[in-house]
Order: sequence, then C-alpha cells, then structure tokens
Amino acid sequence: MSIVLVGLEVLLILSSWIATAAMPDLHMRSLLGSYGIRWMFGHFTENLNVSMLVEIILLIIGGGAMINSGLVRSAHNLIARRRLRYLERIGLGVVIAELVAFIVAVVLLAFIPHAVLLSVTGHLFPSSFSESLLPAIAFAMVVCSLSFGIASGRLTTVEQVYASLTYGLGRCAWIFPIYIFALQLYGSIRFVLML
Repeated sequence: MSIVLVGLEVLLILSSWIATAAMPDLHMRSLLGSYGIRWMFGHFTENLNVSMLVEIILLIIGGGAMINSGLVRSAHNLIARRRLRYLERIGLGVVIAELVAFIVAVVLLAFIPHAVLLSVTGHLFPSSFSESLLPAIAFAMVVCSLSFGIASGRLTTVEQVYASLTYGLGRCAWIFPIYIFALQLYGSIRFVLML
C-alpha cells in the first residue's frame, strides 16, 4: 500500500509538471515549479495536521488495551459459552457496570433537552457531542480494559498497565506511514488541481 501511494505521488509530481509545461493555460499547478516545491516543503506538516490522526491514535490505544488486558478474549469466551474464571466474571461485571454508567452519562450530557453537549441550536451534529464522540469511545475502551485487567488479575503492576496502553501502538505502527503517504498525496492533488 505504501509503495502504491508513493508511486502515485511521484506520478502526480511528474504528470503535473508535464501537463503544465505542455499546456500553460491549463487550470493546474506544477509540483516541480518554484511555487510547488515551496508548497511541498512548507505545507508537509500542515497536510498531516488533521484531527483524524489523534482519533486513530486514541482508538488504537483503546483497542490495544482491550486485547492486552484480556477483555476481548473473555468476552469472546462468554459469547461462546465457555467457562470463565471467577476473576474474569468479576472483571466482566465491573466492565458492564462501567458501560452502564458511561451510557447514562452520555444520555444525560447529550440527549435530554438543553443538554450540555448539544450545539447552541440544540442539535447533536455538529456539536460538542459529535466532536468528542470518538475520544469518548476510546476513553471508555481504555477505562473498561484497565478495570477488567486489574479486576481479573491480568494486570497486576503499573508496568503491565502501561504496557497495555502501548500494546496497540506497537501492533498498529504499520498504519502511520500509510497515513502520512495518503494525506500527502491528498494534499498534493488538492494543490495541483487548485481545490
């Protein structure tokens, strides 16, 4: 995937240069012209600076914590009607209580009239609720995972808790180069086509 994205970026650079050289009155910019080179160097970090990166990182941390704490495996065993250890059952009970509390808090903050997380006009989208939905889900994933891990005896030290928080980042590190290449290609297309 990374090779394809880099290849498309190189193709865009060369084709924008050829197209603008062959047809100067074309409504298009070249990435090899002076303005294009300044744009590539000056706007690289700006192209990557979108909230999607933060949301991806938070969801990866939450998902990694769910896997590393054993919550996913225990939930799977529960659904498959396999026998759970006593501490796993306690941990799942804690998770269910936390999820109920989280849902009640969200309903009170966003779904009643004049709720705090609604927009000024009283709508959910766009509002503080819609802006914070993915971070709130990631936060709930982390809290439930760590609670389960501690209650089930799987996470017994601070080092294990921290390792659980970083587990997903190590497993999903391959996503970040693809993210960088994809957003740079998207920004380059917008520059060339003057969008």
